Amino acid sequence: MNILNKFTPIFCVLTLFLSTSACVEAEEGDTGFWKSEDCKNVSEAAGFFLYTSGELLKTADKERKAGSEKKSEKSYSAALFFSELSANAAKNFEVFCKK
Repeated sequence: MNILNKFTPIFCVLTLFLSTSACVEAEEGDTGFWKSEDCKNVSEAAGFFLYTSGELLKTADKERKAGSEKKSEKSYSAALFFSELSANAAKNFEVFCKK
């Protein structure tokens, strides 16, 4: 099973959540434009994506050491994908959740 296919449902749910959060009416509060709860969820998503990226890097290293170059490359690609998701979520947090 392709590693990206494994995480596709999680990605879809989180993308839907982030899209919905972006549509929430802007409200000024202690944390910025978004509600504190939404900001917390975006922050947690960024952390989850970063953690997943790190775990995929570990998997890729093990696969490379075991001689599975193709599997390793797929895992590295998936790690990069989740790293970029984390960076995007962190940027959204910075833009919408900080004063």
